[in-house]
Amino acid sequence: METDPLKLAWNAVQTPVKTNKELSSMLIESKHPVLKGIRKQFTIEIIGWSVFLLCYYTMFDGDQKPIAINILLVVSLLFALIHNVLGYNFSKNLINGGTIKSSLERYLSKIKVYATVSISSRAFLITGFLVFFTYNIHFTTGKYVLLAGVIAVSMVQLRWLFLLWTRRLKVLNNTIMEFSVEKETQ
Repeated sequence: METDPLKLAWNAVQTPVKTNKELSSMLIESKHPVLKGIRKQFTIEIIGWSVFLLCYYTMFDGDQKPIAINILLVVSLLFALIHNVLGYNFSKNLINGGTIKSSLERYLSKIKVYATVSISSRAFLITGFLVFFTYNIHFTTGKYVLLAGVIAVSMVQLRWLFLLWTRRLKVLNNTIMEFSVEKETQ
């Protein structure tokens, strides 16, 4: 007779029965809800950045700026798009190990690199935009204040992104440590 009410409640829950066909269909990339959301965001970003790249040369006087600055802007945008593609592929292949712990350890080592690339790509994108849009501008006090504001907002965003990744890595590391503690107590 079980005296723990939590165990009693857990054992009383009816597990929905899924066939192998249903489980397989849930794993198909086009049906996966998280990957679907990532694809949607990625599609919107590709369209937005592509429209920007098609228009920047004439609308934002790219033709009047040196080729090196135009290349810096385009490369920083391409780097951000490549980062998104890598993130999507990274999200598709999360399980890679014989046990949950080994899979999480591999995931942690990969996500550390991805976090660094994520922060770097954002910093590179911000740098590309700032260099492009501030080139050949005659700065006044008001424009310096505006530029300082843009840089401050950018630094806050980069700091927030850094803290977000730090928190994610800490949670993942703690989860792996819990697996180690559970194994030692058994």
